[in-house]
Amino acid sequence: MLENKSIKQRACAIVIGSAMLVATAGVANAQEKLTISLIQILTVQEWASELADGARAAVADLGEDKIELRILGPAGFELAKQAQVTLSEVERGTDAIILSNVAPGAMIEPAAMIAERGVPVTWVVSAPPDEVPDAFFVGVDPYAVGESGAELIVSELEEKHGKPASELSGDVVQGLCVPGLPVLTRRMDAIEAAISEKIPNANFIPPFDSKLDLTRSYAAWNQAIQKYPDALFYSDPCEEANKNIQKIRADDNIDVPQVYYDNPEAARVAVKEGEVTGIVSSNRFTEGYIAVWVTAKALMDEEPFPSGWVKVPHEVIDSSNVESYIEAWNNGQDGLRKYYDQQITETRDTPLKDLPPASSYDGSN
Repeated sequence: MLENKSIKQRACAIVIGSAMLVATAGVANAQEKLTISLIQILTVQEWASELADGARAAVADLGEDKIELRILGPAGFELAKQAQVTLSEVERGTDAIILSNVAPGAMIEPAAMIAERGVPVTWVVSAPPDEVPDAFFVGVDPYAVGESGAELIVSELEEKHGKPASELSGDVVQGLCVPGLPVLTRRMDAIEAAISEKIPNANFIPPFDSKLDLTRSYAAWNQAIQKYPDALFYSDPCEEANKNIQKIRADDNIDVPQVYYDNPEAARVAVKEGEVTGIVSSNRFTEGYIAVWVTAKALMDEEPFPSGWVKVPHEVIDSSNVESYIEAWNNGQDGLRKYYDQQITETRDTPLKDLPPASSYDGSN
């Protein structure tokens, strides 16, 4: 489990070790070609590649002669290393940072130091902590993601049982790979609220720690499913957990709805083959695109850097559109750019005045 205190301690240690280097950092504003640095929390998973492809697509549309895009970050989930990479990039010289954030509190001190250097930051994936003033965030609403997942689940349950949701009852088994992360917990909150409204007799089992890595997640989920083999469905907001739920369901011939909240190739194929109900994607491609587009335009047009939350639409994938979705993925960056053209155009034209605050991400404001 990642606790806020330990996250802050690790990040702070990196900040102290890097402070003297950052104090002498240069600023890249004098260059004709803008430099934008996308700092990922990890680079090995498919959603991170999707985010990077969206960022590159925005550069292609804006003009590669105008923008240098640097994409950096640790291979695996290492908060302290991400902080180190971020501060090193400021030292190297960059016009703006796009920061993939997941853990509250992890980047408070680095963000303060970046602000002192006058380098603007655009946050993606998960909103920054409230301690960051006037933050600018581009991302999907995780609560809306959870609500859409619940709609898919309820619809399939009604079809499977041949009765309205209000007449259904049973256990809902929940796992959570990293407790405390708003990007995950907000999805779970929405699923529970929406299912409870539609299926008032659903019994939600308190979420267990489903672990972050594939092997340990399999052991945790296998134990949970063996304990509750007749559950209404199994729910987890994490990618590795859903891969394991899918495998265990197939091995044990358990016919219940399942929704992924990430969109790796395994999930796309599973939807096509009818093995899972659908995907509710946080749409990292459009997120990466919009983050670069808005950041670059603000700098190129010499406009005040925005603050608030630009909401990116999530994407629901089911049997009705999975074929075109897979085709887009098969065509790489160009295919996804074409697939998302309408929502990219609409989102990048969002007025940047009177945006909701980034602090509303966790539902507390």
